[in-house]
Amino acid sequence: MPFTQSYRFFALLFSAGVSLWAQTSLPATSLSPAAERLHSYVRFLSSPELEGRAAGSPGNRRAADFIAAHFQRVGLLPLGGSFFQPFPIITEIRIGAATRAEFTITVERVDLPREMWRSYTLRWTAGKDFVPLSFSANGTASGTLVFAGFGISAPERQYDDYAGIDVRGKIVLLLRGTPWDERLRSKLVREKLQEEKQAADPRYASLRYKVSTAESRGAAAVILVDPQGDSSNVFLPLSPEMRSPPASIPVIHARRTEAAKLFPRERSLYTRELEILRTQKPQSFELPLVQATLVVELEISEAESPNVLGLVPGTSPHSAHEHIIVGAHFDHLGWGHFGSLSDSREPAIHPGADDNASGTAVLMELAERLKRNPVPRSVLFIAFNAEEQGVVGSSFYVRNPKLPLDSAIAMLNLDMVGRLREHTLIVHGAGSSSLWHLLLDSLAPLFGLRLSTAESGFGPSDHTPFHARGLPVLFFFTGLHRDYHRPSDTWDKLDYEGMVQIADFVEALIRALAHRPERPDARSTQAPASLRMEGRPRVRLGIIPDYSDHPQGLRLNGVSENSPAQRAGLGPDDVITGLGSHSIRNIYDLMNALQQFAPGDTTTVYFLRNGTSRTAPVRFE
Repeated sequence: MPFTQSYRFFALLFSAGVSLWAQTSLPATSLSPAAERLHSYVRFLSSPELEGRAAGSPGNRRAADFIAAHFQRVGLLPLGGSFFQPFPIITEIRIGAATRAEFTITVERVDLPREMWRSYTLRWTAGKDFVPLSFSANGTASGTLVFAGFGISAPERQYDDYAGIDVRGKIVLLLRGTPWDERLRSKLVREKLQEEKQAADPRYASLRYKVSTAESRGAAAVILVDPQGDSSNVFLPLSPEMRSPPASIPVIHARRTEAAKLFPRERSLYTRELEILRTQKPQSFELPLVQATLVVELEISEAESPNVLGLVPGTSPHSAHEHIIVGAHFDHLGWGHFGSLSDSREPAIHPGADDNASGTAVLMELAERLKRNPVPRSVLFIAFNAEEQGVVGSSFYVRNPKLPLDSAIAMLNLDMVGRLREHTLIVHGAGSSSLWHLLLDSLAPLFGLRLSTAESGFGPSDHTPFHARGLPVLFFFTGLHRDYHRPSDTWDKLDYEGMVQIADFVEALIRALAHRPERPDARSTQAPASLRMEGRPRVRLGIIPDYSDHPQGLRLNGVSENSPAQRAGLGPDDVITGLGSHSIRNIYDLMNALQQFAPGDTTTVYFLRNGTSRTAPVRFE
């Protein structure tokens, strides 16, 4: 249903049905009126009918309409004539008819000359014997098959599956996982495990890492195979969330039973895997008698997903032109095909009550309160979309603001605020303005809150793109829990009175900001290492990546203060296209490139600024 039509329908639903929902589904204990409102919002947003609110899904659109109807009902103003800010997102990926895999296998005969050896062809059927991965490139690749173990190059562990082999122009077959995974070793290695256990590094198990490493070594295509086990023939789903950014070569996931047929008896897939796990040493080799041809055709469907925006105009003729941004993302994981931490492989609705129906509910409550009693400065409320895919909606807004970003004085972000424990609220970004500690410390005791603060204004949520553009930010959060990104994140586990405490506190903070004669000063903070995503910590560049696609390279949301990137002159919206001899198309290419440098090394960074190619020297820390 188009946004305009479904919006009218859910405006009626909000006025008639939501109150009924609240009356028929309240918990047994009595709630305050504000807590009842928050409960009703969360209960609707996390209901089975919305199917987890995955970006681009019908349930997600219903959630957007629900929020927009609330904004209209309480009297917020739309910007540009609409509460919606749509942006494109991939909604479905299908296997095209041309997709195929074919292998020509020559049978060696020691008793005959090479020209008399016979060959036969093995053909795989898409969807039965293999599937392309969501981030695979479309196209055809042909070449000799090479087995490269787990596809890992880890000098710090003295382990390199690519040592001694040349994969340029060849098809690389890789095992998923890592050789340090004790679950694999305990299944396959019958002898006593080594007493010294190396910790598994999840980065090396990443499919993106494996493919990007193969790309950087010139591989023409990648075939991924699961380690030996009960689920070794279960395919990875064609998930739109895994599409961004796409690889530059074809990538498929094959059934292990079919892949094993490509190996000679004396060097079978099973024995090579077992030997890697037993010795912790690579067992890579070329299969010169196996020539492979892979053709991948993925059909991509896109739809528009909206951010939802509403404005409460300021009351002062002197400061109403400035605004405070209050945000929360309303999308979640849908059926959990990507990003789920569920122990089950079966698809299930991930309600996302805490993540982030809770933050959205508090956003809706604050919008109503501020409209009822407005403040001198304007307040812009934004319900962001596609946060779970890499802060896509907030990054889109920062690149396409409805109000000038230089008139924004701060951004406050609510993400997972539904489980207040021991009255302790986590607040990140406290170092992004010299004002924050003073305000936070003076207001929190008035609302019975203890604060646990962190200085950095960067983190895995929607405040990051705004801080990268120089805004002071605060990120409110009540902590992770065992239901995070699982089907068990349900409405009945939330502390609604605790959410009221948080709403009261954030409202007071907004009012204090809105009444101050001066804007809060902005201070740049350092991105935590977990966000930089730049491989091993030997060197750092200090960039804040924009995870949305760019056809020419890796776009930046910003750079860290006093970082090599800042000293090289890089800034927001620049697009890195190369680092030394390495081509950069995405964050995974950058991670691999950085592995080749040591502290003190210098190289050239290639980038685009407003479409113009530029270069700059960079010295790594």
